[in-house]
Amino acid sequence: MGKKEKGGGGGAVSPDSGSSDAGAKLFKAKCATCHTANDGGPNKQGPNLWGVMGRQSGQVAGFKYTAANVNSGIIWSNQAP
Repeated sequence: MGKKEKGGGGGAVSPDSGSSDAGAKLFKAKCATCHTANDGGPNKQGPNLWGVMGRQSGQVAGFKYTAANVNSGIIWSNQAP
């Protein structure tokens, strides 16, 4: 996280415009070390991402978030900020 990918298009992408196989591969490569994404799955270094859509950023109990994250008011959605 934090690095920009080379050759990125820069435009917003709909969650429905991609391949679920490609998304699963990307999650395993980039996210699964720190996160789970199954219903009732455990938290790891980062919180479980099941049901993240509609949830406010920086609010999962037991994690230390920056004040900027906690107070950002960001609600995870399909829309780019």
